Amino acid sequence: MRRADLVLLDLDGTVIGPDGQVAVEVWEAAVRAREAGVRIAVCTGRAACGVALDVAKRLDPDAPHIFHNGALMLAGEEVLICEALPAEPLREVVAHARHHTLTVELYTTHDIFVDRICERCAHHAEVLGLEVAERDLLEVLQSERVVRAHWIVAPEHIDRATALALAGCEVGRASSPALPESLFASVTRQGVSKGSAARRAAQLLGVDLQRTMAVGDSPGDLPMLEVVGLPRVMADGHPELVARYVSVPGVDAHGAVRALEEAAGLLR
Repeated sequence: MRRADLVLLDLDGTVIGPDGQVAVEVWEAAVRAREAGVRIAVCTGRAACGVALDVAKRLDPDAPHIFHNGALMLAGEEVLICEALPAEPLREVVAHARHHTLTVELYTTHDIFVDRICERCAHHAEVLGLEVAERDLLEVLQSERVVRAHWIVAPEHIDRATALALAGCEVGRASSPALPESLFASVTRQGVSKGSAARRAAQLLGVDLQRTMAVGDSPGDLPMLEVVGLPRVMADGHPELVARYVSVPGVDAHGAVRALEEAAGLLR
């Protein structure tokens, strides 16, 4: 008998390993879980394009998939949630980035814009399978609904990037094993998080949160881990999360497989 009706999967460090790939074993486990009646949705800070969107569609094509740390939710081609950021804090972010010569990306529902494509930005786009457009970011703010601002910086610059006090916004840091030379910080609308989106996904599917499993590896996953009945963390994830929650094997040991099999009631 299955233990969970819905599994929410972080991507980087949970489903996607340091090589930027999803293991065959994970795909196979996802098929078995779906056959057992489990719905599977990604819950990621990544954009709804490139590798992240491809993975989401393959895991469960019609599930309510969560992108941009909860600011955007898609089911197939339908936009279920689009939480645009206020314009004024975005102008502050752009000014701060220009003053300190830091890289910040602005994300709409399907597009990514930067003032200038630097080496760090280009590498990030290549690994994630994204297309990034150069455009004056202040002009973007005048014509587009921006759901997330995203800092990509060297580790020693992350505190400078996140030093702004932005009214009406949430700021969360993240890392990726596929991009160890960079750290990331996402700016989303206040009240928007993986946790708020997890609640909404369960509601849309008519699933009890107590029968929802969330699997993650970093502090950015904490909001979704806190709201579900079955939180699971990767054994090679952040030490504070590993100490607090039930763990599954690390990403290289295909811990997502164990989580999916547990959810589906297939563990032996």
